[in-house]
Amino acid sequence: MSTELIGSAMFPTEIKTLGKPGWYGEIDVEITSLVNRETKASHVKKLLKYGFDWKKFTPPLIAVFPDGREHLLDGDHRRAMFRLTFPDEKSMPCFRIKVESEEEYHRLFAEINWESRKTATKEEVFVHQVLGQVPAALEIAKALRRCGLSVYGSPDEYGTVGCSQSKRTTVGAFKKSCKHGENNVTMAASLLSKAWSDDEKIQGELLEAVSILFKVHPSFSDGSKIEKDFKNWFISYVSMRTQHVAATDYKTRGGRIHHKHGESLAHGIIMEYRNSRVPGGCTVPYKQKKVKLRNTARLLE
Repeated sequence: MSTELIGSAMFPTEIKTLGKPGWYGEIDVEITSLVNRETKASHVKKLLKYGFDWKKFTPPLIAVFPDGREHLLDGDHRRAMFRLTFPDEKSMPCFRIKVESEEEYHRLFAEINWESRKTATKEEVFVHQVLGQVPAALEIAKALRRCGLSVYGSPDEYGTVGCSQSKRTTVGAFKKSCKHGENNVTMAASLLSKAWSDDEKIQGELLEAVSILFKVHPSFSDGSKIEKDFKNWFISYVSMRTQHVAATDYKTRGGRIHHKHGESLAHGIIMEYRNSRVPGGCTVPYKQKKVKLRNTARLLE
């Protein structure tokens, strides 16, 4: 470590200061967060592998609201470490900061755990961005509801964003899928939900791939017999595999092109569909005439 700055970065003459200095103290070990994260036992076990080391322990961060309420803002795994190591202790060291509102609390969580350190999942951060009224996150939340999907970030009441009682997906996969059209994502979510009705989640690459198929093959959603045949085939045969296995198999069959996994997966699905037969459905020659392989092949170029 050096006392001198290395490099030629330019700094403003006056650096703006925000907030007020925090202070150290003690807090009840049972303190809750506004939205409680899933505290992973495997991660806590890893942190305690060589024991509890005070020299490495940073006190959990506590948010103090204008009305006097206090909530854990950052440090749920550190709190778990402390409780396991000192089961008889009722309080633990902490560092308190003042916040102006619940919206600020959630924005701080997102900034601390993703923009600064990336210790939370994208989904956990997204939920806090929505609760923090971040405009871009609110737009994604609206799109999730329109598409009949949700993003899970926490088991708490406000820990899931989107359409209630719907299949979950990841926020990254959803945003990527929406590039192919929101209506196509809605149709893809509906088909995948029917195909794997017992699953809680929709695999991200499958969501993008099927969204692509609805985009490049209008006959899959125009009320034609091809639409009926494709959907019957997908629900009856593709769903015989788990989502993970189906995604892996079709992606490999479609060429597994780097940075084009969704497109590769979509191409693999079409390659199989054009050569399959559903009892009472379209003939193979008819499908090959109506469903062109080039529609997905050109996406891989």
